[in-house]
Amino acid sequence: MRMRARLPIWRRLGWRLTTAVLLLTAVGILTSGLLQYRAQEHWLRESLGRLLLNIARTGGLLVDGDLHEQVVRAGRNDSPEYQVLRDRLLLIQEANQLGDAVYTLSNIEGEMARYGVISNGVAPVGQAYRLAPETRAVLRRVLGEGQPGFTGIYTSEDGTWISAFAPIRNRAEQTVGALEVDFRADVYLARLRSVRQRLWMHSLVAALLAVGAGVLIARQVTRPVGQLVTAAQRVVEGDLSTAVRVDARDEIGLLANVFHLMVDRLHVSHRSLVEVLVRALESRDGETGSLARLARASGALADGLGLHRAQREPLELGALLHDIGEMRIPDAVLQKPGPLTSEERLLVQGHPQAGVEILEVVPLLTPALDVVGGHHERYDGGGYPQGLKAEEIPLAARVFAVVDALDAMTHDRPYRAAGPIEAALAVLKEEAGRQFDPRVVEAALAIAPTRWRELLG
Repeated sequence: MRMRARLPIWRRLGWRLTTAVLLLTAVGILTSGLLQYRAQEHWLRESLGRLLLNIARTGGLLVDGDLHEQVVRAGRNDSPEYQVLRDRLLLIQEANQLGDAVYTLSNIEGEMARYGVISNGVAPVGQAYRLAPETRAVLRRVLGEGQPGFTGIYTSEDGTWISAFAPIRNRAEQTVGALEVDFRADVYLARLRSVRQRLWMHSLVAALLAVGAGVLIARQVTRPVGQLVTAAQRVVEGDLSTAVRVDARDEIGLLANVFHLMVDRLHVSHRSLVEVLVRALESRDGETGSLARLARASGALADGLGLHRAQREPLELGALLHDIGEMRIPDAVLQKPGPLTSEERLLVQGHPQAGVEILEVVPLLTPALDVVGGHHERYDGGGYPQGLKAEEIPLAARVFAVVDALDAMTHDRPYRAAGPIEAALAVLKEEAGRQFDPRVVEAALAIAPTRWRELLG
């Protein structure tokens, strides 16, 4: 203290000002770090929830609601109908690499719900199941209003979880049950706790540095966080190729690693969802590989048109899922050997809009909507369901319409034998400007017939 008393007053004032600035810097860094941690924690919870919700929504589409009603009424685990639904739930569980069982719930009574079908088969149909408090409101909305949803992260006696629910609908579009998908969140929360501890430690150390060093650290922290936020937004919009290069080995680098882990998981889930839907669609017509063939040919025609990757990928996804709306059409109508009645024809012509309604609730699959909703439109406006014409029809739908027509003309159909590719290309040329976009037809004609045979073979 005597040494400080002998310092000149300007030196003492300088120390006080420096100390005040350092304290303010420390408070600013700590506050900024806490806000960034809270923002990343919220982002992590939302990302996990939306990943599960996509799985639940797609899984709900694959569960036959009418069959589910039969199983619940029968109350038996040994019926053939139960086994069919259990196999479907096992497919959902395995395709998405879920460690815990996927199951359906038939109704909710207070704090209790009743099991329908469970992928591991251990719970009898109708057995009461006590709901965690965090899940009750979400499940009531699903069963009462048909609205899918997910919980926050919650803790039960079995661990720490996040759950998502989606409605199971019968052919009359009535909600007859709910599909529940659970994910154990312990690992992610442990990483967040590690992030928080390291964040405080680094912030305290940084507070002892000079003001200039504090500004430099703030910039180093803000830049990668901004990159992560931008990348997360791109993932939400459906771009699963997003990657962020963060060289830091601190808490931000750890968050980047968590982000990449989640994007990889989301990419696997996206591929698995599409594969499950493709298998379900091809199982109805018995022609395995036809949808992959259409996607491959659509990509080749997109290359001929000079389309870039952001245009090509939605086109290929749409080619795989273009007839998903037919899941709402009974097999008796789709496979009818004779002519359709007027009511049946209207039902079939409604499948593009039905496909849009099915996919628009699954954000990962919405890039396919242009093809799904527009692949039966005609360039001259004579198509369905909206009667769009020319440039009103999305480009992806115009491209796919040409590929779909070529594929149909070169493969056997119940109403027509397969023809040569040369004849099919001649039909395209005749229909340019009427059924098909002339520019797309020109690009198709520029591809050699031998190449078309390889693509459509």
